[in-house]
Amino acid sequence: MPIRREVILPAADPLVAWRRIALDKQLPAPRFPSGIRAPSVALLCALLVLAVVCAVYLGMFHGRVIPQAVVDSQNRLVTGLARGLNATVTTGVEEMEAAAGQVPPGGDPAAVLATAGGGGTAWAGAAVLDATSRQPVAARGEPVPVANVPQDVPRTTVTPLIQGAEPRALIVAPLPDGRLLAGMTSLRVRPLRLAPNSSQSVLVGLSSGESTVVQGTPPAGGEAGDVIKQALAEAREGRAVRSTGGPPGSALLVVAAPVGSLGIAVASTVAAPVVELGSPWKGLAPAAGLVVAALLAYLVARRALVRPVRRLLLRAKADACGDPEPRPRIKGPAEVRRIAAALDDRARPRGVPAVMLLLGVPAIVLGWSGALGYAFAGGPVPVPAQVVLDSENQVTAATVALGEALDGGLREATIAAAQGAQTAPAQLTPALDRLVSGDDRYRGAYVTDPEGQVVTAAGRDPLREAEKLPRESGVRLANTGGRLPVIYAYAHRPDGHSVVVEFDVPQLADLLRRADGRVRVVDSELRTILDTEGFLAFQPLAGGEAREAATAALQGRTAARVAGRALVAGTPLAEPGSAAGLRWSVVAEQAVGDLALPANGLRRASLVLGGAAAFLAVAALGWHYFVLLLPLRRVAAAADRLADGDTETVISPHRPDEIGAIASCLEICRQARVHGPTRLGGAERLRGTGAPPTVVVRRPPNRRQAGARRAGRR
Repeated sequence: MPIRREVILPAADPLVAWRRIALDKQLPAPRFPSGIRAPSVALLCALLVLAVVCAVYLGMFHGRVIPQAVVDSQNRLVTGLARGLNATVTTGVEEMEAAAGQVPPGGDPAAVLATAGGGGTAWAGAAVLDATSRQPVAARGEPVPVANVPQDVPRTTVTPLIQGAEPRALIVAPLPDGRLLAGMTSLRVRPLRLAPNSSQSVLVGLSSGESTVVQGTPPAGGEAGDVIKQALAEAREGRAVRSTGGPPGSALLVVAAPVGSLGIAVASTVAAPVVELGSPWKGLAPAAGLVVAALLAYLVARRALVRPVRRLLLRAKADACGDPEPRPRIKGPAEVRRIAAALDDRARPRGVPAVMLLLGVPAIVLGWSGALGYAFAGGPVPVPAQVVLDSENQVTAATVALGEALDGGLREATIAAAQGAQTAPAQLTPALDRLVSGDDRYRGAYVTDPEGQVVTAAGRDPLREAEKLPRESGVRLANTGGRLPVIYAYAHRPDGHSVVVEFDVPQLADLLRRADGRVRVVDSELRTILDTEGFLAFQPLAGGEAREAATAALQGRTAARVAGRALVAGTPLAEPGSAAGLRWSVVAEQAVGDLALPANGLRRASLVLGGAAAFLAVAALGWHYFVLLLPLRRVAAAADRLADGDTETVISPHRPDEIGAIASCLEICRQARVHGPTRLGGAERLRGTGAPPTVVVRRPPNRRQAGARRAGRR
């Protein structure tokens, strides 16, 4: 910033003119960022830059777009379905390999098929194929498509295919004698709630583009079919998103996800809503408002503080030089008036404190921030119906996963109890170790006697108290208080002993993260059993909306809705039947502000811009306070003492700026009142002649270094 030099007009008295010239050379001339103008100028420049950012940033939200929340929800849907289909295929592969490994060379084909069908996979058809002709030696169920069996099968292979409008996986494993064991299983998708009015459907297709509808009604038309084929083809590399035109206000959205590396993908189609974000110039009006606010704030700071202080400085210089010319009264805040009154030797006047005038600067900027928030962040955020429905499907998926985990524990306990029926309970430790180490869902497993006392155990120590188990096998909750819920499954042996597995609570809570937001499991008394966030077990469920959703779920109703600023969904834990006796419900709660909606993006942008402007205003207020207000108050207090007759206290300039120059002029006036006019501006005492004079001397040479240089020259 260039230094603004004061133009000194010739005075009537040459002595006064000389004093003024000498005083002007002695007083400080502040440079930016010092000086009383620096805070207001810096605030003005910063707000003008923020206005440009505001125009550009808000202008980025324009055009017609599909809400990202709809895309994300569809992605979660197809990813979860693809994960379930991949788990089905993985289980089938494991069962097929286990069956093939148990067959001796030349074993009976019928026995081979019986072994292969003993697992949990529902095989639509199975066959033992000849090593050379690939013709079935033995078969069961539907005919296996021999044409889809690979020519070379060195290890277990999986071939996806669509047969009879149903997606299937053909799993082929080599037998030790060269024959092949082939099984065909259907890839079924769990039932979903689909929006009938949005052409929502779920498809399973091959990378070649061949697909079949498993649920819903897909859109008809050549363009829609091409988009679906492109999405299925692109799903080989990962998630694929495609969209095309549709009815007014909507567009066909296709999201596909691969099923592992099998060459098959799951896709969803939905008529997604299209949101109109407006013009790219929508940020110009807020930016213009910020420019006006910046100029007003600058003018307020200049007229309320900067200009009165600068006029006071001219007045103080004139008094410090002994200028007898009459001068008008100084107007401004109370502190400036008090200093001017001390120079005139008048009574102390009243006025508005400078801090009250200075508060107008941030008030103007904060007013703009509030207006911006009201314009872009006020009012409720509309949530598309598709997002609400997908939230319900996510909660249902999490509930199914939790129920399958609990039912799987009961099934494992039942198998362990049946396989070890002829084994002494104390000798079941290796089987229990394999059970616990093979699945992270279990924290421990043990065998109890008829009275409930632990006979042998594996894993971590049991948390369930030793007591007699109920007569019927099932899944139970052992406690209703304490630090952690104790969830266990048990199965009885014929001899009265029982196999018990205890579930790991954090692992069960991880299954609930298939739904967005905070997901909680509550019992019939609405006490928290599981929570995806930190929680205290058996605490009452908080939140009226969540309690309503949990109550409805306990009554068997599955629903999702927007309640206030949250998206709440609830569903009962009713399947499988082994978990239905717990009378639990699953509730998911997600803040609407966390959804990837255009209105939320615009709201966050306005809050960021408004917060930045508020920060700059508060920072400028602090800068003014410490650079201008506090020093001005200090000088005003010194002026009051001088006006009250205290001519002994020295007035020291604490800052090298305009206020420091005013303090120096006050000190000159104080000295003139004590010692007469010889101490006015230009007096030698100002340069410190009362003390020994300051002389600039040359630095004496260092003898040691000089000697070293001479030695080096030699």
